[in-house]
Amino acid sequence: MELIHDSSQLRERLLRRISPGEFFALAFAFGMVGVFVWVQSVAPYKPFFDFQNYLKTAHGDYSFYYYGYWLLPVFSALAKLPLPWSYVLWCALNIAGVFLAARIFGGNPILAVLSYQMFYSLFQGQIAGVTVAGLALCWWGLVNRRWNIAGLGIALAAAKYQIGLTGCVLLLLLAEISWKERLRALILPALIVLGSLLVYPGWIGQSLHTLSGNPPSAEGSIALWRWTGPLALLFFLPPLVLPLTRDRRFIALVAATALALPYFQQTDLLFLLALPIGWIALLGNLGYLFVVYQWVALQALAILPLVVYGAALSPAVVGWIKSLKAGASFGSSSSG
Repeated sequence: MELIHDSSQLRERLLRRISPGEFFALAFAFGMVGVFVWVQSVAPYKPFFDFQNYLKTAHGDYSFYYYGYWLLPVFSALAKLPLPWSYVLWCALNIAGVFLAARIFGGNPILAVLSYQMFYSLFQGQIAGVTVAGLALCWWGLVNRRWNIAGLGIALAAAKYQIGLTGCVLLLLLAEISWKERLRALILPALIVLGSLLVYPGWIGQSLHTLSGNPPSAEGSIALWRWTGPLALLFFLPPLVLPLTRDRRFIALVAATALALPYFQQTDLLFLLALPIGWIALLGNLGYLFVVYQWVALQALAILPLVVYGAALSPAVVGWIKSLKAGASFGSSSSG
């Protein structure tokens, strides 16, 4: 569970030749986009519902828009294209974003691109892959000390607050840079947010109104908050106090975010799948049980961040248990 902190190693991994397995994964994902376009034209249930809600913002309808308003020019541009073509372009950005994010973060691109979360997000036309791409761009910029690129990634990712904004904060803390350099990376996103307030004055109030009057569906949320309430926040405590490497602490905190926040959609697990978690990523495909168990199957996907959380903490926990045993053994021998 180690991320790449060296710029030359990161460049080598990012630019290496696409393997046959990766090519298959990308081809299959793009092929499924074509299938979804066909389904949209013939089936009673229409795919890319979420994407069409994004496009409605170009006509002043924000009733299903829960993200930063600085992305609205992107949807205004996409709305000028015929729907199938804008949807294909949007999916291409999401697929490429997840693939490159897995390379940048050290995850398995094949498992990430072929995951249930990827195809669910593509089917609905969601923003999860673009958010992950923004997080990856942020990390690339921080490692290479390209503050404007890191800032652009922050702006792109932070538009989706619960995973993007949280992920950016964790990446800024993970990076081996000074606080002055962290502030430099925040200049561009700060300017972008301020610019959005000038172009769309009052959008913060509008967003709060939308969240309160028409909140997003929680049926696909894996957050444990629904059962434990604020006690779920305790998941953040062990990664903060246990002696862990920086990378394991980061991965544990990302997993804790999925478990502890009041709302966390299962498609946002794409960020976790892009991280170096090995074959644990296959657990995301338990989502296919949706065809049998419906929303319960998606909510049960909390098992993925739970296993990642346990794996990230395991060295520290094992060390702690050994120290307790050693202390007990020493105490018994001393008393003898």
